[in-house]
Amino acid sequence: MSAIPYAAFPVKSSRSITVALTFVIGCIALMMTGFAVILPVFPQRLQALGLGSETLALMEAAFGLGMLLFSTPMGTLSGRIGRKPILFISLAGFIVTNLLLAFVNVAPLFVLIRFVEGTLLAGLTPATMSMVGDTIPLEKQGRWIGYLTTAQAVGFALGPGIGGLLAQTLGFTSPFLLSAAIALVASLLTIFMVPETLPKHVRAAARPQKANREAKAQKPQELRFARLIWLIAPFLVIDFGMIFTYPFVFPQYPFFFEKVLHYSTTQYGMLFSVYGTALAVFPLFLGRLSETMPKKPLIILGSLLFGVLNVFMFAAPLYPLLLAGAALAGLGSAFVEPAMGSIYLGTTTDENRGQVMGMRGSAISLAIMLGPLAQALVGPWISPQITFAIGAALSVGMVLVAFLLLNNPRQIEKA
Repeated sequence: MSAIPYAAFPVKSSRSITVALTFVIGCIALMMTGFAVILPVFPQRLQALGLGSETLALMEAAFGLGMLLFSTPMGTLSGRIGRKPILFISLAGFIVTNLLLAFVNVAPLFVLIRFVEGTLLAGLTPATMSMVGDTIPLEKQGRWIGYLTTAQAVGFALGPGIGGLLAQTLGFTSPFLLSAAIALVASLLTIFMVPETLPKHVRAAARPQKANREAKAQKPQELRFARLIWLIAPFLVIDFGMIFTYPFVFPQYPFFFEKVLHYSTTQYGMLFSVYGTALAVFPLFLGRLSETMPKKPLIILGSLLFGVLNVFMFAAPLYPLLLAGAALAGLGSAFVEPAMGSIYLGTTTDENRGQVMGMRGSAISLAIMLGPLAQALVGPWISPQITFAIGAALSVGMVLVAFLLLNNPRQIEKA
């Protein structure tokens, strides 16, 4: 894979950039909290309306499909009209869909609203990651990606407990209303506190009349973008493989814990509390490793650690080892996510950064959709132990992809 030109970062006040990205991270933490607040309520609400697991499955499939189809278009749009409008569209759309979900009681509407929600939220990650690429020099991006990862994990960890408590005390609609209120606060922060990071000349160049005049000049850029796709293809494969792994094996965990290991629900919950805590804490402190160390070894080591929990589930399902495996899986994510995020951002320019991050979002959404589907298809025919072995093998496969395809350490460091 050959090197490509990198974006030139504008000279801005370091303090103003820090303040702006801090507000972005705050918005993400709020958004993920609001998103997670409603998750434990869906099954109870559907059951109260006489709807079953089939409706829930369709809702989540519709949400994933919206994310899959629109991550790349929304990322591309953020490179034309700006990052801030896409961020605001995602947050504002989340407000509207949560208000609708609080009051609808017809199965097709639930499915349709979740599809629209996935469509609108598809722009959130490409926009926020592009903001980091727009404003932060390459040598400091790892720590900020780590901060974003921590914000997402913290919000996702806090939300379900809050949502479950509200549903029990104030009724099924209260979590949706709180989620909408949280998104409203994040939207207001976006309007008044978050600046636009996409340079004006990039937005101006994307205007239709100027684009028409420069149509011929776009062909070399298209060739460069094709080279860019070739460059990031291994990372899309690694992203897909890592994200696919746990949605594929998760459905087997609770049954294996209860029926085979005879562990309690509390012990099962503690396992994922350890994983969630590791996922929140480690990126906060280890994200900057990708700024000083070669990225290829970090991705290989992180991919190996990410699969440790499945190895322990398969080979040595002792509770202390499982807790250690959960912590190591979170540590693996802390190595991989900042390193890969830095590479994605480093291989892009202001013009194509949003589009590339949208492509990454599409790969992740596809993995989230296909993981549970694959388990539903093969689960009845294989044992839990085989499922865990497949999960471990997928992690090893990602290690091999990183080792064989990321074959130019200097290029990876530059990327």
